[in-house]
Amino acid sequence: MAAIDELSIDRLRIRGEGNEFNNLSREFLSLESARNAVATGDYVPTPGQVNASIVLGEGIMVWSFDINDFVHISEFEAAGNQAAMYIELDGVNDYIEFSTLAGGAEDVLNFNKSWIIGCTFVGVQSGTDNKKMALFSNGGCHITLNRGGSNWGLYVTSNNDLYDATTRATANTWHAPGDFDRVLFTYNATTKRLKYFLGDPSTGTFAQRANMAIPQTMIDAQTPDGTLCIGKGFDGPGGDTFDGTPWDGGVDNLVVSDMEFTGPHLTEYFQTGEAFTSMELYDDLVGYAKLGEDTYPEVTDEKGNMTGGALHNGAADDFKPIPTME
Repeated sequence: MAAIDELSIDRLRIRGEGNEFNNLSREFLSLESARNAVATGDYVPTPGQVNASIVLGEGIMVWSFDINDFVHISEFEAAGNQAAMYIELDGVNDYIEFSTLAGGAEDVLNFNKSWIIGCTFVGVQSGTDNKKMALFSNGGCHITLNRGGSNWGLYVTSNNDLYDATTRATANTWHAPGDFDRVLFTYNATTKRLKYFLGDPSTGTFAQRANMAIPQTMIDAQTPDGTLCIGKGFDGPGGDTFDGTPWDGGVDNLVVSDMEFTGPHLTEYFQTGEAFTSMELYDDLVGYAKLGEDTYPEVTDEKGNMTGGALHNGAADDFKPIPTME
């Protein structure tokens, strides 16, 4: 049998089950170069097929037409473990709001109280424009992530003002959230520390990315109003650089508690394969919304403490199925 010393090929189609054919398309030196190849038209994935590529340092990744990005094959299974749908926020004016909070849910983002808030990302629009992406808010109290390439900084304000150093807290995270990462913010009213955790539910691994002190001047100036929003932008002093830009990307599985999560609760939150309603931590939640599994535009809290939930300025097709490999 003759040996082939060298084989150069642009696209390899491999047969799967029956007459199904899928693409093992390219080998890229990095995820950045893979994304650039799609952006420049050098690599064009084929709709309706699995478009797999080898990305050095990452493994086998698949192009997702749902979120317009390369995704590791293990992420798809984890993404569908706890939800069938998610809500896509457009980065322009979409946002989710619960107009009335009770039963401890009103404590979230009030810096005189202890609390947690978190969600699962489904597609994160990467970039280096340093926009403060508004993720969670209660009145003038906002948690934003500064979109800065590999270092998404954390910017928090208590009264719509990211410019005034007395009413804000900031931290470098030296990390960018991934397309299917899970995020959790925990706050302890006694220590006045806000912690930011980011993890990958496909592996169950997570890490603390920030541990910031909330100054008393920020607490004294806070203006929560008893509503909870995801992705709602805001204007503040200091110009566009210090405005909160509406969140750009998908969100799912909103969790809220009126107590700080530590230890086993953190580990359980970031694990995969078990529904939130089956977790031990579920009893300690005061709010849980799957996001996207209601009839548009309604958003329901299964705990019943967050009411008036709805997607604002969106459309019915913003309630999307969890992405698959095709």
